[in-house]
Amino acid sequence: MNWTIWLKGLAAVAIGGAASGAASALSSGQLNQNAAITAAIGALSTVLAYLTKSPLVPPSAPPSAGPSNVA
Repeated sequence: MNWTIWLKGLAAVAIGGAASGAASALSSGQLNQNAAITAAIGALSTVLAYLTKSPLVPPSAPPSAGPSNVA
């Protein structure tokens, strides 16, 4: 597993989610604590979505369903 690429992807997703959350909070015209909370929720939700598509540890491969060599 290439950790550098995985961590760069995670950072990019977190920044993008925070920017999206901040933009939606700023579009309402209010800059307060709720804007920061909205940005944090946006970052968290995109990071969780990233982890479902690119998990830290790849799932183990299921056993093959091919013919067995057992007599």
